[in-house]
Amino acid sequence: MTRTLRMWNLFAAFLPLVALGQTLTGTVTDPEGRPLADAYCVVGEEAALTNDDGGFSLSPGSTPVTLTVSHLGFVQQTLVLEVPQFGCTVVLEEAQMQLPPAFVQTASNRPHKATVTQIRELSVKELDVVPATSRIQALKSVAGVHLMTAGAGMMRPVMRGLSGLRVGITFLGARVESQAWAEGHGIFFPEQGVSRMDVVRGPEVLLYGPDAFGGVLNVVPTGPLAEEGRLSQLSFTSHSNTRGYQGSWMTQKRSAKSHHVLLSGVNRFGEYQLPSGQTVEGSALRQFYSQGRFGYIRDWGTWEGAYSSCYNTAGLVGAGGTQQSGDHLVTAGAHVRLGAWELHPSASYQLNHRKELAEVTPDSLDEEQALKHTDLDLSLRSTRIDLRAHKNSEDAGGWEWTLGGQGFGKTNLNDTLYVDATSSLIPDAAIQGVGVFVRTSKPGSRLRPSASLRGDLQRVAWQARPGLDESSQALRVEGERQYGMVSGACGLLFEVNASHRVGLHVLRGNRAPGLAELLAFGSLRDNYREEWGNPDLGLETSHTLEAQWVKSSEAPHGWTGDAAVYASDIQNYMMLVPSGEENAEGFPIQLHQATRASLWGADLNAVWVPRWAAMWSVHTALSLVNSRDAEGDELPWTPPATGRWELRRSWDKAKEASGLASLVLEASRDAVLLHASTSWNLGKRTTLNAQVINVTNQTYMPTLSLLRNLDIFEPGRNVRLQVVYAW
Repeated sequence: MTRTLRMWNLFAAFLPLVALGQTLTGTVTDPEGRPLADAYCVVGEEAALTNDDGGFSLSPGSTPVTLTVSHLGFVQQTLVLEVPQFGCTVVLEEAQMQLPPAFVQTASNRPHKATVTQIRELSVKELDVVPATSRIQALKSVAGVHLMTAGAGMMRPVMRGLSGLRVGITFLGARVESQAWAEGHGIFFPEQGVSRMDVVRGPEVLLYGPDAFGGVLNVVPTGPLAEEGRLSQLSFTSHSNTRGYQGSWMTQKRSAKSHHVLLSGVNRFGEYQLPSGQTVEGSALRQFYSQGRFGYIRDWGTWEGAYSSCYNTAGLVGAGGTQQSGDHLVTAGAHVRLGAWELHPSASYQLNHRKELAEVTPDSLDEEQALKHTDLDLSLRSTRIDLRAHKNSEDAGGWEWTLGGQGFGKTNLNDTLYVDATSSLIPDAAIQGVGVFVRTSKPGSRLRPSASLRGDLQRVAWQARPGLDESSQALRVEGERQYGMVSGACGLLFEVNASHRVGLHVLRGNRAPGLAELLAFGSLRDNYREEWGNPDLGLETSHTLEAQWVKSSEAPHGWTGDAAVYASDIQNYMMLVPSGEENAEGFPIQLHQATRASLWGADLNAVWVPRWAAMWSVHTALSLVNSRDAEGDELPWTPPATGRWELRRSWDKAKEASGLASLVLEASRDAVLLHASTSWNLGKRTTLNAQVINVTNQTYMPTLSLLRNLDIFEPGRNVRLQVVYAW
């Protein structure tokens, strides 16, 4: 251990001598001593939401500090405390319609404290210190979460070996629909406007939809300030490997009855370099984005909303040409108390527009260029309405109840000015769906049962596609398919003692085929294949059994962590199967087919802080996924067994600055990689982040890279530097 300390101190000597602020931890409860989740805790410009057990942790810097705590339906508390301080208790008194906008964001979107679901919350500070080129890629620090990539233009989360439409993504409670065409389309929101990402797994995923049985990524955009006033910031990030940069501007304002956040910026990445020094042609990315959030307090309750708009231009690696996409979302919702019930209606609208172009083109195309070069032009429009009603345990005889329903409509349209309707990849089509659900749990004892049940109906209808060959006879005429789904889950959570908690649950989820799985017929250059849909695909049904263990600690040292083992049997598992043939462009032809699949695996996340050196910590994330189809072969796009170990050092000697640094080792059958990261706050205005990704400049090719088909390796060493200035 002495040798390790010496090596780390040698590394740390090259980092700025900054200091980590003193730690403040505690628990927020109601007058009956019951913990309050989602309480908003603020010290200066640092804020945190309490977890399901009412706990919070802050690093405020100087002492004494002023702590402000607020929560829906309770009177705000303000305390002056000395730090460091561990385990303080804040009691909030109940109030009528005390609705400060600071917490409107997640009260209706997160599971309640009786759940057996394991939720991994990643604040923007945690995401920014992970050695990764973006906050989205930083999700790899969570065991069981991987990313499928195809250069900078596409990243899609893979949770426990499941991906695509089996993984739900929400943005301020609105379901993000940009994966509804095919597997090759990922999440689109501009990451600079993100304040937190939650990785949700377990039975609570049914509240988001019957098809999210792989997990849910809940994205929380930057919210209101803790106190009245305005805060603005500029951010600039550079990347050595791509000679890329990101620049953004954000301003936040809060008054007594309203708040808003405005954000805009640009991302520019050049073609990335391999460890050999060669560049990968077509790997550049250009992105423009804007985002906003707003909220208001009224006598009857609160309402708030958000919008996000993003334009992307990326090369088609190995295929030539360009892909362009425009992704836009607007969502709004309210929080109303009606007797013993809390009501949460919301609505959202999205437009996802995607083109493939035969030539590398500018961001904006005139009509002549578009007519000449467009090979693919799709527009997916989605409208969704949600309603949730929640009654807590003290109003319902010890049981919590959540009732709700969702309805949506989606349309896929081809722009026939640019692409002939008879040769389009996916025909003009529409999807309508409706679902209702009920959930109950009993949080007031050591043994906490919970159960969920939902029913869904979905209809897909498409227009005729004349001109196809005889193998796609069903698509040459218009048609439709209907799917009825019954999903459910039940589980038990047992608190062994104050430090240990175990849970067991079973889940049945359902997924109707997506548009590409049913209707695709043509080339996708971003995925380097021609794919054929199958309009006779049936319903995909998953049965999952999962056991969980959580270790917590009230002390600032010792072990904390969580582990899970799971097994799934999926009937009618839909996947692309190679046909063994190639088309005229040389792309392999792949068919959407169904099989019976089985998956099992295990995840482990752990943190150890030594008693004798609280400034040091060791973070571990381990994951294993085993998958097989009906013939016993491994399912495509199954992530390899992966281990991640991080050695972290923080400083606590200075009052005006706070900082930390880490070394990260990642190991799988793909590669053994070393990363380094450091982050510090210089006073209240300036934040500096620096990462070195792939320190040893390893040459490797991930299992989950679509570029494997082209024998193209991942980028070499990248130095990422970020400066954020606030005023």
